[in-house]
Amino acid sequence: MNIILIGIQGSGKGTQAKLLSDRFGWKHVTSGDLFRKNIEQRTKLGIVVKKYIDAGELVPDKYVLEMISDALNNAPDGFILDGFPRNIEQVLFLVDNFKIDYAILLDLSDEKAIERLMARRNCKICKKDYNVLFKKPKVPGICDECGGELVQRDDDNKDAISKRIEKFHNETNKVIDFFKQKDMLIQVNADLPLQAIHEDIASRLKGK
Repeated sequence: MNIILIGIQGSGKGTQAKLLSDRFGWKHVTSGDLFRKNIEQRTKLGIVVKKYIDAGELVPDKYVLEMISDALNNAPDGFILDGFPRNIEQVLFLVDNFKIDYAILLDLSDEKAIERLMARRNCKICKKDYNVLFKKPKVPGICDECGGELVQRDDDNKDAISKRIEKFHNETNKVIDFFKQKDMLIQVNADLPLQAIHEDIASRLKGK
């Protein structure tokens, strides 16, 4: 099965994608991971992409689509797209070139998303992720793995998060409407425990 996960930052796309990948064997594909992999391996695409990122510019769609296509063509058992597509042009490219079964919308209020994102912490040394709401360290402020100090990202403040969420809505509403009109959208409540969300998604996919 080939599915797309849609949701604002903090809705748990990465976590749910991993749970689905582990359960069903579908390949988890994210544009961010593809960027990092290509840049680290200094592929032809990675070199081009790095120039845009270093300049603080958006990577043109033609390069993003090329990387996404390569990854999806190497997912014979199915894939989960996380964080892509972001606009209607990318949606049209996907449905024209790949079989897409469903788009899953992880529905979470802006207020809840802001609360979750402001609770994120990262270890300064080993970069392990935590969340003081539901993924707490054993000792407050201290990494379980290496004992490093846990810090908040500079851009995990309310103003910066609100701007990212507003950008998501502006970009993605047309994507959601597209899949809704095609009767391909599965909407789930993302304000539940992680495992409950996963079971809801899995049961609804099995019922399709």
